[in-house]
Amino acid sequence: MTDHNFSDISTHVADPTRLAALRAVALLDTPAEEAFDRLTRLATRFVDAPVSLVSLVDADRQFFKSCVGLPEPWQSRRETPLSHSFCQYNRIARQPLLIADARLHPFFKDNPAIKDLNVIAYLGIPLATVDGYILGSFCVIDSKPRRWTSAQVAVIEDLAASVMTEIQLRSEICTRTLAEKRMEEKHEELCRAHRDLQRESEERLRTAEQLRQMDQMLIQQGRLAAMGEMISNIAHQWRQPLNVLALLAQDLPMTYRLGEFDQDYLDEKVRKMMEAITQMSRTIDNFRNFFSPGTEKVRFRVLEAVQKTVSLVHASLRELSIDITVSSFADPMVEGYPGDYSQVLLNILINARDVFAARKVEHPTIRIEVGESDGHSVVTLVDNGGGIPAEIAEKIFDPYFTTKGPQATGIGLYMAKMIIERNMGGSLTAGNVDGGARFRLLV
Repeated sequence: MTDHNFSDISTHVADPTRLAALRAVALLDTPAEEAFDRLTRLATRFVDAPVSLVSLVDADRQFFKSCVGLPEPWQSRRETPLSHSFCQYNRIARQPLLIADARLHPFFKDNPAIKDLNVIAYLGIPLATVDGYILGSFCVIDSKPRRWTSAQVAVIEDLAASVMTEIQLRSEICTRTLAEKRMEEKHEELCRAHRDLQRESEERLRTAEQLRQMDQMLIQQGRLAAMGEMISNIAHQWRQPLNVLALLAQDLPMTYRLGEFDQDYLDEKVRKMMEAITQMSRTIDNFRNFFSPGTEKVRFRVLEAVQKTVSLVHASLRELSIDITVSSFADPMVEGYPGDYSQVLLNILINARDVFAARKVEHPTIRIEVGESDGHSVVTLVDNGGGIPAEIAEKIFDPYFTTKGPQATGIGLYMAKMIIERNMGGSLTAGNVDGGARFRLLV
């Protein structure tokens, strides 16, 4: 780009919405990372320039997330004041800033970066979010005058796109981490509130209405705990398709320039992208359906509820090498609350997972069987985790009873039994089989 509008640059730099978008990616003042440094090193090699930067333009400075070839002390400081910044003028998405000799440029000739940083020739590509906010610039710098070729500009544009892919991935990770932290805080708040309510309730007679209200609070608390569990599982299940999409996005422009971009190549890449997108969409659908509150009973397929619940926890089970299988001898339909029913299954599966984690079982296995008996649906969950110890067998469905330590609430199995028996008119029983535990749900 040879004609930039530099007059209102201070307004652009100080724009609150742009600065908010910059803060949201959470990269300012963070350590150097190889993923970014690899791209700056590639940039210097491709265009034969001594310096390459990933520059994030803050309100009063530019911070270098990656910097290759800067003179000291700037290389160690990893930032300069805006007085030394060419990158702040990269303010229009998809328009590069090209300077052949800053010493002769009517606007840049007095910039102190010419003397202090030896910036003579400059090629910068704006780093733009999907919402159009300019976070900074990906640039290469030469200490002598030069004319940048269209091929060099194209290469730096491709590398800048890869930088934005890395930034976007980190932004999503930051958002997910913040959501998980807030969920943990909310869960702890509910736990404290529940313990307070428990103490108050023990001091007076429990009426039927008080019991009903407590039951509803337990269901909500258990749902929030399950939501935290699911967020972790979604993070595991999204990591692979996100990596696939990122790699495909980086591969497309390079393949195009190499002349290998034909219909077969395009069809194959589109197919892989759609597979990744479908996988992520299916996870979101299952997550949304799982936590949809049930206000009225509906008829639903038990086998489908089992399969969806297993798909939600499959990632965390796989981390512990737990093999889980689902088999069916019938496809029963029942009337009730599918979200609550799935939560019962989830609580039992999480309990089995925690047992495996604590006991270090060799070849851990969970088998789920779906069938019918006398007009009722029957779901049996059997594991090989060593079974339920005799001394606690009669207590596992008691509220607040747990063997997992102070971090556990002890309401998971109690809430599961309450949902099946009180809300859906069924039964939930537990016992031991050879080498493991068995839970049986009848509705």
